[in-house]
Amino acid sequence: MGITERKVTFMQNDISFLIGLKNNLEYTRFFYRQVRSIYSEVEIVFVSFGSTDGTHQWLDQLDDSFLKYFYSEESKTLSDTYNKAIEIATKKKVCFLHNDMVLGKFFLSNLSKDMVENDLNFYKVIEPPIFTGDFRDWKETHDFGDDIHSFDFQQFFDFEETYISGREEPVSRTAHTSFFLCVRRDILLEIGGLDNLFNPMFCEDDDLIIRLRLLGLKTVQLHRALVYHFVSKTSRFSKEYENKTKAIELKSQRNFIRKWGVSNDLALPLKYDIGIIVKNGNLDSLYKLEHLANTIYVDFPFEDYIVKEQANTKYDLRERVKPISELQKHDIIIHINGKAANRKTVDMMENISRLIFENKSKYINPPVFQKLFLKIFKPYRPLIFFREALRKEKLLIYKELF
Repeated sequence: MGITERKVTFMQNDISFLIGLKNNLEYTRFFYRQVRSIYSEVEIVFVSFGSTDGTHQWLDQLDDSFLKYFYSEESKTLSDTYNKAIEIATKKKVCFLHNDMVLGKFFLSNLSKDMVENDLNFYKVIEPPIFTGDFRDWKETHDFGDDIHSFDFQQFFDFEETYISGREEPVSRTAHTSFFLCVRRDILLEIGGLDNLFNPMFCEDDDLIIRLRLLGLKTVQLHRALVYHFVSKTSRFSKEYENKTKAIELKSQRNFIRKWGVSNDLALPLKYDIGIIVKNGNLDSLYKLEHLANTIYVDFPFEDYIVKEQANTKYDLRERVKPISELQKHDIIIHINGKAANRKTVDMMENISRLIFENKSKYINPPVFQKLFLKIFKPYRPLIFFREALRKEKLLIYKELF
């Protein structure tokens, strides 16, 4: 064994594969057998919360000294699942994987050789043409089968070799983001892992990546570490979630905005302390605006909204929705005419952080005559007032992991 080979083997033994499970035992068995057929000693970490299809019994019968696993009958979020995997993993670096994947023959060796240790690394994912038209650095679309029964191993492995040999540079910087990442375990422990605000799933990866970027990590794309992904066989397209996906996505997106003040399509958010005052509104306008403020103050009864919406968030809505008589101090105060609020109002509010950051003079701190003009001729326009807008996003980097 040469010096280079010894070094790579050591590095391979420094990575844990983390896989969250929820039922779908057929794919989990397939994944496990395929990984072990090419990587007999890599640490695999399985965590399952709430599986009812024999997954837990199957885990108990495995005889594998390089396997770590945990299960519970209680159902929890995807964030809780991977956080538990981070906790019980023993290696220096962790790699997030799904059980509906096939790993390339060179995946682990190239991951070990190319990974930038102090940054956030995304490996390359090959997918069948299910989600098209959304170019990402981490993704390539090629059809080698849309399930484990139709998958063509030889075609995929041939493609892997050709693709790798055609890459001039193994690593590049990227602005794109993905759940399919590899990073030092101690960094994830330091910031508290994934946030289980997002229940049961979606947006937790965007949230995590923002926090890691705020911590100072750069995002890099690894072009020679390839997997094939059948796409969402245990999540959005599973029997459990296929009819709930849109509602879950909406709930998670609203919680993401509650936390960061913006939607999850920005590389880094601009978080401010915002109080919204809504007069002449109703429960519909409250639903459209509540998640866009730290606190929203209204002049109408809102108990029915809290009763209905509280189940969709960990935030205490009684702290976020208050009567105008309980108005508190905020860095930014925004006045909205609830009776005139429309799609333009919501569009402006969804971009409010950018308007504040860029200090758009025609929108910010309107003088008396302009304010009167807006109230008469553009009553849907939010009136935005502040003296100094302090950014708060770095306060959201850390959370409790356990």
